[in-house]
Amino acid sequence: MSAFRESRSAPDMSPILALTGFMAAGKSTAGRALAAMLNWRFVDLDCEIERRAGQSIREIFSLHGEDRFRELEAGALRAALEDTSVPRVIALGGGTFIQPRNAELLRHCGARVVFLELPLEQLFQRCRGMCERSDPNPRPLAENEDAFGALYAQRLPFYRQADLVVNVEEKTPEQIAREIARDLRLQTSAASLKEAHRRGAIDH
Repeated sequence: MSAFRESRSAPDMSPILALTGFMAAGKSTAGRALAAMLNWRFVDLDCEIERRAGQSIREIFSLHGEDRFRELEAGALRAALEDTSVPRVIALGGGTFIQPRNAELLRHCGARVVFLELPLEQLFQRCRGMCERSDPNPRPLAENEDAFGALYAQRLPFYRQADLVVNVEEKTPEQIAREIARDLRLQTSAASLKEAHRRGAIDH
């Protein structure tokens, strides 16, 4: 199920889609699938932050604090939006869209924002699974279920301001990408659709 709200876009800029949602909602995997389906450029904002800083997200928080991280995040987002020559899909960090200056920047650039929604219990279990497979723990908030839930509740009203809300429960990245493309009436690559249908990843 999805809910679409009409969004204004800048006529002189290439299309931009930004995926938002809580940690472990699948923004990066769905974003890559959507970019491939549309033949657009894909940008993972967290990866861009790490590349520009030369440090992992965890290291930035640990060594410099959240304020510094948010500065780097805003700079990386601004850079991702500056190139107007090609359409792109941007996977935002979990806290990117709740920062007013970032939300305003996305609106100013005519970006359409899509919220990938998943039940809190499933988000927590996904994060716990990531923590168990990684050392050091890349998701420290997932160690505390109460703090995890409180942060989600704080961010949810901001996520719901997105132009499109997509329930991603029990859907593959390809199915999510197809739903977004359909609801936003985006032109998909015929070759990409043929491959997705061959793999049985997209419902008719």
